Amino acid sequence: MAGRKQVRRLNIDRRRAVSLLYPIAAFLRAGGLTKAESLAMFSSALEEELKRNKGRQMERIGNPKLYADIVAAWTRGKRFVDTTGRPRVLRFSGETSFSALVRSANPATKPRTVLSVLKRYGNVRELKDGRLELVSPFFFTSSDKSMAFEPMAYFLSDASATLSRILKRQKHSRSPELFWRKVDSICVSEAIARKFTIFSRERCLQFLEELDDWLEAHSSGAQYGKREGRRVGLGLFSIYSDFEPRNPIP
Repeated sequence: MAGRKQVRRLNIDRRRAVSLLYPIAAFLRAGGLTKAESLAMFSSALEEELKRNKGRQMERIGNPKLYADIVAAWTRGKRFVDTTGRPRVLRFSGETSFSALVRSANPATKPRTVLSVLKRYGNVRELKDGRLELVSPFFFTSSDKSMAFEPMAYFLSDASATLSRILKRQKHSRSPELFWRKVDSICVSEAIARKFTIFSRERCLQFLEELDDWLEAHSSGAQYGKREGRRVGLGLFSIYSDFEPRNPIP
């Protein structure tokens, strides 16, 4: 597929890997496991992944912020929304087009490369007349067959960094106290679990749009690729487990 070889790779170096694994190491240590036992378990998990031949495959797409910025510009940019505030259906080229949209986010990016990724993951639909329609106000990162590597890496890194900051936080720390919250139940049927997933996805999108608007209003206006200030945000994920006993182990 066009453009896959041109994307920038996100390398997982030693520092990033240690940061990612730190809260897991803390969890295993608190659970009473020795270093040897912990390494053996990690080795087993790695072996299981190496043997996996089913499920979604990882695909590298480059920095996910680029795609998120393009989708955001399509939903907010005055040139790219209609009189009701809805994203316009765009031609690929022209003054107010998909190509112009991509260049507004990052002039160095190839529009066809971006379009290939957005179509592949169901973010953009091509109509019969060739125009392009935005499907969602947020960047989808998985399809039936594949999952984008970089967004998953950022997700795991963010989750690990948050847990690490909570674990390492001291009494007189000047940084804000980070948090995680959840709601769950083990007393639901398969049908209710599916309904809840649909319901929570819709409500989360509404909530995230509100937070996204707040961040946009308080942003310093830094352009893609520049580093200014701290990165803050909120990540949400759904829970769907195997069947569990009514009285889980404490």
